[in-house]
Amino acid sequence: MRKLHADIKGIKPLASVPQGANKLWENNELALYYTYDANQGEITWIMVNKTNQVLYACLLRGATLNINGQTVTVPNYLFGDAFAEVYFANGLSNYINSLQDVQLYSLAIVNDGMKMQVAFVFQLPPNGVVQAPEYGFVGLQSVQGNLVTATPGEDNLYAIIYDYTEILEYENEAGVSVTAPPDPYAVFSYNFNVSEVGYPITRRVIFEIPEEDVNTAKSIIKDLKGIFSMLKKVL
Repeated sequence: MRKLHADIKGIKPLASVPQGANKLWENNELALYYTYDANQGEITWIMVNKTNQVLYACLLRGATLNINGQTVTVPNYLFGDAFAEVYFANGLSNYINSLQDVQLYSLAIVNDGMKMQVAFVFQLPPNGVVQAPEYGFVGLQSVQGNLVTATPGEDNLYAIIYDYTEILEYENEAGVSVTAPPDPYAVFSYNFNVSEVGYPITRRVIFEIPEEDVNTAKSIIKDLKGIFSMLKKVL
């Protein structure tokens, strides 16, 4: 399964939509543009808040690529779902635990009412424009995407069990060695409600821990790790 990695340092606000950017999608509140650098295999996503108020949004996108004559499909998945543990453990991103201090490249727990995933949640300023570059679009044939409004819920403690393969895949794709977080790891994060989460590109088990049950959570985590290990062997 083809995964893509973000250029975290390139995520920044812009004064306006760059000239020559292609409009990919829009609704009454948000718009999504992109530019493509074929030499670098890089798409720069340009997210636009068309309203006079702060909005929170996730980026859902996918693509069809031609790599060495083979057609490769990138399923529609949320930006930040792949390699979230790399971004977090290496200090490139943090989980949102205060709406008063949201970095442009912040991770959060997102929930469509059926399941929880990890993704970047962007705090888009009123009438603001934010760009987010992403690598891995080699031989781009077609691209699709849209912004998903994210509604803040509550700040909770979560335990996250992840597939260590994510670390190895990132090192192979980016060509660098990285630090991995403990497996599982625990974070305080806002839970954002979204209408869709797309394809679950990374296998994780996420569960909320009530603060009064933190001690009990250790045994729960141990049990879930065993279950997750069996699932990985089966899958």
